[in-house]
Amino acid sequence: MNQRHLPFAAAALSALAPFASAQEAPQAEPPPANYVAHEWGTFTSMVSTEGVALDGLHHEEEELPKFVHDLLKIDAYGHTETKLPASRVTQKMETPVIYFHSDEALRVQVRVWFERGLMTQFYPLPSTVYPELADARAQRIDMSKVDGSCLEWDLDLVPRSAGAPKEIPAVGTDHPWSFARQTSSCYVRTRPAAGSPARAEAEHYVFYRGLGRWQPAVSLRAEPRGVATLHNGMAQAIPFCALLELGEHGGRFAIGKPLAADGDQRFDLGAIAWIADREQLSRQIGAAVMQGLVQQGLYLDEARAMVATWTRSWFCKDGARAIYVLPREQVDAVLPLHLQPRPKELVRVLVGRLEYITPESQARVEQALRDRTSADPAGPIRAEAVFASLDRFLEPHLRNVAQNGSDAALRSAAALLLATPPK
Repeated sequence: MNQRHLPFAAAALSALAPFASAQEAPQAEPPPANYVAHEWGTFTSMVSTEGVALDGLHHEEEELPKFVHDLLKIDAYGHTETKLPASRVTQKMETPVIYFHSDEALRVQVRVWFERGLMTQFYPLPSTVYPELADARAQRIDMSKVDGSCLEWDLDLVPRSAGAPKEIPAVGTDHPWSFARQTSSCYVRTRPAAGSPARAEAEHYVFYRGLGRWQPAVSLRAEPRGVATLHNGMAQAIPFCALLELGEHGGRFAIGKPLAADGDQRFDLGAIAWIADREQLSRQIGAAVMQGLVQQGLYLDEARAMVATWTRSWFCKDGARAIYVLPREQVDAVLPLHLQPRPKELVRVLVGRLEYITPESQARVEQALRDRTSADPAGPIRAEAVFASLDRFLEPHLRNVAQNGSDAALRSAAALLLATPPK
């Protein structure tokens, strides 16, 4: 894997310097600057019926705006349809955004490291992207061999009172990208280095996204008829968690209690009535999640923006999932963030989204595999409808059957379909 840095970037070792400095002699830290930084985002993973993390989490659900930069096209400064070909992806880091609050103009340098992951999409364009995978177009990146990646921005904070920078790109009002803009934070504008081919870009926040294999010590075991047990194997408590399931009857959910370190929490969704109106379901669970986010330190408009951004995916898509807030210690370990000058307040609220496969959903996929080769002309049509409904999670569902299918023929059928290149 080629690990070059951008032509206009600082040296890669310089980019990593803050993370190596822990072994150096401690120095007195200067006082914080007069600004606040708040971050939210999502880690998405999926487990089998046996509770084992599944590969295949690199598929996208909703297209990002065309102006968002991709790891494979930044060197050309072009807009192509190139996507990072990756394998062994068990974690998708989705939409971390960093807001800044300041009443006065300020220059801030931002540096973030993703442990055992690659940051693949970002906006505005960072001044440092490490590594640059210019030759990845010709091969698949094996995520099990990736140690980490780094992004760095050199930003001017633009107070609201100064007006929106002209460089902020237009986006449709119904796009989730627009939802994340609906806060009172100040604007950010990049400072390209002298001689850089990059141009200044501006936004309401800093955005980045990535693929990885890091897994928090959180597991879930599903039983028939809506019963599931969530286990927190981390050394810190989970401050907020919820379980929900959506399907042909609508949706149902339960808000859990804070989950202590090395603790279990049993959910019985089977005892909860289905809500046929998904819009009503979204409002109810969205209000509870938003309250949980505010309790972790986000401003109300930031929590509302996060819930609005993820409502379609969290609360409307078929499937079963746990949603929980990662302890801050876990966030800082997998995503070390360095801000210079440091803010007077830094809030980081990352939500774990754990998709899980119920016995009933495995049976549905197994029936679709049978229908796919059925002599009944309606069989393949039914099968394709099931596969289409699984959307970006089709691959992990097939991997689950390949590993845990109820008979050898089904396991082979799933493995064969996984090995067949998509048309």
